[in-house]
Amino acid sequence: MNKILVFLLSFMAGSLLLTSCGDWTETEPLTVVDPNIREQNPELYARYLEGLRNYRNSHHKVVYTWFDNSEKQPFSKAQHIDNIPDSIDVAVLMYPDDLTERELNEIDAIRRDKGIKVIFSLGYDAIKLNYDNMVAESQESGEGTPVPKDFISYLVDTLQYTLKLVDKYNYDGISIGYNGKSSLHMTEQEKKEYISNETAYIGIVTGWMNTHKNKSVVFEGKPQNLVDKTILNSCKHIIIPTADVKTGSMLTYNITMASVDGVPSDRFVVTVETASLDQTDNKTGYWANGTRAITSSAIWASATYPGFTIAGLGIYNVNNDYHNTRRVYDHTKKAIDTLNPSIKSK
Repeated sequence: MNKILVFLLSFMAGSLLLTSCGDWTETEPLTVVDPNIREQNPELYARYLEGLRNYRNSHHKVVYTWFDNSEKQPFSKAQHIDNIPDSIDVAVLMYPDDLTERELNEIDAIRRDKGIKVIFSLGYDAIKLNYDNMVAESQESGEGTPVPKDFISYLVDTLQYTLKLVDKYNYDGISIGYNGKSSLHMTEQEKKEYISNETAYIGIVTGWMNTHKNKSVVFEGKPQNLVDKTILNSCKHIIIPTADVKTGSMLTYNITMASVDGVPSDRFVVTVETASLDQTDNKTGYWANGTRAITSSAIWASATYPGFTIAGLGIYNVNNDYHNTRRVYDHTKKAIDTLNPSIKSK
């Protein structure tokens, strides 16, 4: 039986399941088809894409991937946005500005054909760090290096520029990055400044959200450190930074720490790091027991927990997983299959 016929049979069975997904608690994952099928059987490929878009809109555990798009002249398929696995739900571009025509075409293709959303992170902590470094460098140089008069002025200017990228490049939304810190041991002055900075950041983002209601917004960071947690109710998912976690118990601990009053407990996403391309690095992307973090975290995320719901998995530097001896993006695809196992296999 040839590859096309095998896929056709599996796809037709999957299509029947997808059209009645409301009757099931799980959904049928979609296998990436042979790229040549687009030319060999356009009608079959069109039906596959329709099924893929239906899957995207069904109830399932989501997969976010952070894609390194820094290379503007690709020399590897791993550097092409449109080569990410079809079942990924959201691609987060690590370099959201200065997109080339090729990148824009690839973004348009995965959005139009496969229903994949493309967003970028808007990180408060990175903005604050940049400002603090500018101030420190100015003070050290003693040459009067121009620095904004205060952090909030710098924050406003940075956010105004960055948020315009959504419309400029037609992104599907943003990820609100905010780690912050606990205010428990702050002095009154420190707490006042902390609240002022947070209020400015969240206020600008909220204002933008009110004029971009068609855009997707997620929170990425430590929600427990927000003084005002109201914005979380408007975020589709709450992505917890757990890429440095090495055990399942630590994943549980991180989610428990984030599950405070005011934080919705039904939309958590945990994050993992891919294995390093440096073959001498046997720590990055691995758990303490030596297993791949992507695979082990997917198994953990597929379980049910009292008190909170894991809505999906986020994978940092997904490009690193492209080259595998078995298949491209092998560990990422295994994670997707683990999170959304086939109904037929039950």
